[in-house]
Amino acid sequence: MEKKYALKAKPNRFVYHVSFESVRKSILKNGLIGNPKEINGYRNAIFAHNSAIPNYNWYPFCFDACYFWDSSIKFNNPTDDFAYHMEKQGYDFWRIDTWKLKKEWFVDDIGMKDFYEGSNYPFLIVTFDNIPPSALQRYKFHPEHKVTKFDGVAHFQGRFRAA
Repeated sequence: MEKKYALKAKPNRFVYHVSFESVRKSILKNGLIGNPKEINGYRNAIFAHNSAIPNYNWYPFCFDACYFWDSSIKFNNPTDDFAYHMEKQGYDFWRIDTWKLKKEWFVDDIGMKDFYEGSNYPFLIVTFDNIPPSALQRYKFHPEHKVTKFDGVAHFQGRFRAA
């Protein structure tokens, strides 16, 4: 039985799931599939970050930063520092388009208590339905911003964008 929550969450259109690059081919082929084993009361759960700006508080970075990241390597910009360590540890970001899904999302009460205690905003959310590849797009940090100019108008994209 999957964990049931009384507190439903309204996700942003785009939410983000973090995984290791070693499962990239499987995700591209099968999408995100929840673990059928029960762990901490969760079964078939797929977790996501209800924010578009990755940072050190995101799971699993919050743990890895303490143990595996080389704190002697620093850049002038915290985003560069984060991107460097992200790539070195082999993480993938998956943008989930919630408008393409008819899934219920719930507040991840365990994660919220552990990392965002006291916050009323659902930064961490969970669903108990698989997410197909058609609703996913891999994102990554690029070395430079992207500027597209057309007919007197410029469109600016940051470093964190589609792979």
